[in-house]
Amino acid sequence: MRVSGSASSQDIISRINSKNINNNDSNEVKRIKDALCIESKERILYPQNLSRDNLKQMARYVNNTYVHYSGNCVLLSACLHYNIHHRQDILSSKNTASPTVGLDSAIVDKIIFGHELNQSYCLNSIDEVEKEILNRYDIKRESSFIISAENYIVPIIGECGHDFNAVVICEYDKK
Repeated sequence: MRVSGSASSQDIISRINSKNINNNDSNEVKRIKDALCIESKERILYPQNLSRDNLKQMARYVNNTYVHYSGNCVLLSACLHYNIHHRQDILSSKNTASPTVGLDSAIVDKIIFGHELNQSYCLNSIDEVEKEILNRYDIKRESSFIISAENYIVPIIGECGHDFNAVVICEYDKK
C-alpha cells in the first residue's frame, strides 16, 4: 500500500488495516493492500452531479498504472465507487498480478467499505441493467454502481467475469 500524507489518509489506512479477514484469505488481502494507493493531499470536492469530464478524470486517477494489464477490475471498480461516494480522488490501484488472476469481490468490499456491498439479483441483459440503475436512481437517488458480469467467454482465457462501474450522469445543458 502506497501512502503519502495527512491525518485523513492515516484514518483510511487504519480502517483498512484493521479489517478482520479470514486467515485463509491472507494472500488475497496482501495482494489487495499492495495494489492500493491512498492519496493524502486535500483534494477539491467534485460536484454532486458529476459530468462526463469529472468521471473521466476520476477513472484516470483510479487506474494508477503506466500500462494496465492485471486482473484487478474488482479493485478498480471498488476504488472508483468509493471515490464517487466521497466526491474526491482518494483511492487508486496499481497492477496486482497476472491478467488471469482476479480478486475476490467480497474481500475487496470488506477491505475498502468495511462490509460486503449489497448485491442485486441476476440481470440477463444490458437493458435490464440500465432499467435497474435508473429505477434505483429514481427511488433512492443512487448514482454509482458496481456491475459484475459473469460467465462470459474471452478467447484464449476462457470463461471469466469482469467488474465495471455504472454511473448516472445528469448533464442538464447537454442531451
